[in-house]
Amino acid sequence: LAPVYLRGQALFWGLPATQFVPWWAWAAETLLDGHLPLWNPLLGMGAPLIANYQSALFYPPTWLYLLAYALGGVGALAWTQAVLAALHIAWGSVGMAALIRRLGLGDLAQVVGGLAFGMSGYIAARGWFLSINAAVVWLPWILLLAYDLAVHSARVSPHGERSATPLYAEHPTSNLQPPTFNLQLSTIAKLALLLALQLLAGHAQLAWYTLLLTAAWIAFWAWSLTADRRRLAAVLRAGGQFILAGLLAAGIAAVQLLPTAEYLLQSQRSAAVDYEIAMTYSFWPWRFLDFVAPGLFGSPVTGDYWGYATYWEDAVHIGLLPFLLAMGVLLGSLLRLLRRKPSLPSPQSPIPNLPNPNARATHIPIFLLALIFVSFLLALGKNTPVFPWLYVHVPTFSLFKSPTRFSVWAIFALALLAAFGAETWRRPTGRGLYWTRLATMGAFAVSLGAGLGWFALRGLPDFHLSFVRALTLAGIFGLGTGALALLAPAPESSLRWRNTWGWAVALFVAADLLVTAWGLNPGIGLDFYTRPAPAVDGLRIAILEEPIWTSGSVGQAMGRVYLPPSLEDSLKYDRYFVFETFDPGLDWLGLRAAFLPNLNLLDGIPYVNNYDPMVPGRYARWMEWLDGESAPDEAILDLMGVTALEKESLGAAFGVTFVPRGGAAASRVRWLPCAQPAGDAEAAWGLVTSGAVDLGAAVILEEASPPQISDCDSHTGTASLQPDGNPNRVLIRTEAEHPGWVLLADVWYPGWEARVDGTPAPVLRADYLFRAVEVPAGAHTVEFRYRPLSFWAGA
Repeated sequence: LAPVYLRGQALFWGLPATQFVPWWAWAAETLLDGHLPLWNPLLGMGAPLIANYQSALFYPPTWLYLLAYALGGVGALAWTQAVLAALHIAWGSVGMAALIRRLGLGDLAQVVGGLAFGMSGYIAARGWFLSINAAVVWLPWILLLAYDLAVHSARVSPHGERSATPLYAEHPTSNLQPPTFNLQLSTIAKLALLLALQLLAGHAQLAWYTLLLTAAWIAFWAWSLTADRRRLAAVLRAGGQFILAGLLAAGIAAVQLLPTAEYLLQSQRSAAVDYEIAMTYSFWPWRFLDFVAPGLFGSPVTGDYWGYATYWEDAVHIGLLPFLLAMGVLLGSLLRLLRRKPSLPSPQSPIPNLPNPNARATHIPIFLLALIFVSFLLALGKNTPVFPWLYVHVPTFSLFKSPTRFSVWAIFALALLAAFGAETWRRPTGRGLYWTRLATMGAFAVSLGAGLGWFALRGLPDFHLSFVRALTLAGIFGLGTGALALLAPAPESSLRWRNTWGWAVALFVAADLLVTAWGLNPGIGLDFYTRPAPAVDGLRIAILEEPIWTSGSVGQAMGRVYLPPSLEDSLKYDRYFVFETFDPGLDWLGLRAAFLPNLNLLDGIPYVNNYDPMVPGRYARWMEWLDGESAPDEAILDLMGVTALEKESLGAAFGVTFVPRGGAAASRVRWLPCAQPAGDAEAAWGLVTSGAVDLGAAVILEEASPPQISDCDSHTGTASLQPDGNPNRVLIRTEAEHPGWVLLADVWYPGWEARVDGTPAPVLRADYLFRAVEVPAGAHTVEFRYRPLSFWAGA
């Protein structure tokens, strides 16, 4: 990330441009105007913002964005996101090292394990995915405190008295204090705080995976550190304390969790993620080769990725040396287990000394091996029958997409195993020396062979240069690993040589991970965000004039732009964000010119579209139906307040053009004299989509019995939006000789209240998707205000 922030650039590829920068810029501007960013009227015909989980508006580190925006605008905010992403990666590395230290391992083990986790492909390749970047790095910190919790629960004497014996006599730096009630309470409180921070970080999937792993981690340690007859009690005690910490964390994070839960219930994910979408990013088995030769199937950095789906979702490289160390520990533990010779831990063992004879040397490696197996079994998704079965039969498995993200458990386990391997790494002797020399020469042969293969095969039509590049690098780092093994300190080596060699190992691991991750987080100049998008002035003229709608005549409308979802996907995935390369050879200014949602927030242009992991379920159905029509019905576009259409145009400067809908009866607000009752949502949907009701003269209301009016055309009235800078409020002025209804073409959502001249009035579901309020004859002021109970109760 250094080439990004040290050159004064910002992250932009993918989600930073289309979600994170626009969301936070809008939120910061709203806060500076004196309003809470509860609602966003510029996306999706209105959508909740604070309930949007990935915006992470309550995650304390992201408050730096607000400070940056106040000091330097959207450019400073975007630059700060790259810095904060780098700090999170560092924080995850330090957390892993701290956990390894708590387990009693030395400096080299801490460095190897910390780098293997924090700079793993899983984290480094997703640096720009800011919500994952923020959530995943809390995993080792949470497991550290969970380990303390398990130890406190296990260390009880037969008489119920707390033991003051140090946990690891040979590693005094890792000694825990004798457990007391206050210490346990302090540990629970700290764990709750860390869980809350992860819950607020903005990625529910990673938070859920962390909770599952933490539960297994606590159970394992409470069981392993306790005598046979007290094991179950220790597990139950530790589990109860973990549940208490989880409840406290949920309370701390309730200001985010309750609005998000409400949003989830209203969203297209309220039942389940569509099966095909959920299974799209299943771990591609060939990417297991990433552990040894990352980039074998190309990379978007070099512009030649040709593997399945995306590069970053299956990125699992932890460094060749850490991977080999981890494999060595697993192999040694399995051999000891098969030979039935699980000796007690010793200074030469990959396990620190445990105070209980039941905690054998093979326990933690076998637990981690099981964790790796389960992790990849789930990550493989549709490639095995396991995950599809779980998707259908077990709750929560249908809530998230991308099963490959389960591989985070394996990344953690392998990094910890690598630390154990580094702790016991000694210069090979005997047959070990022979095989080490042979493997080192083999690595050299791989590099040499890859280079010769490039000369011999480069003309073949199916030849991939990525093979040569990946195998060459794998050979080089294999050669370096062998050299370090052959130069490892012997028992009689001096302290100076041990230190020198330790530094060489640390720098070698860092170099491997740095080479693999280089370029995976591309940057762009700050002017991409700071300068106005081309054509923005023309859109303002077409959309943002003083709005008024009269039944029978049309004034200038407060409208929206409609981008067909199929064209949106084409612009996003076929033109700009191509998975094969980070550089499609286009002018990135075109991305701004296309106002690809949610970049429209930076210029204040209202869009029908919304690029959000969750959207209201009825809105999602509406957009899918609209995109399926060969030509959108003009009456439906009028109803949505669409005053400009975005269309593909190969002759235009950036491939798109905006077509104003001048003269159309389109407005965000209208007064209607008649209403058509609909018993439920499906009845309303049928009336809207069938065209059975003239939507320019009557409003379709659910669960309402409106008075019958025989002649709708003879009744006229006006409704106009009143200027107001509060996104959580809409003011409308109406005037009519007869009673009627005000229809607001904003998505109906819980928490919206209405008042007519200060008197509360019910907000009705109108035309399946929108809001309406009944108004009497005469001149009136209608106020819609967003006051979500979920937010205030959570706060």
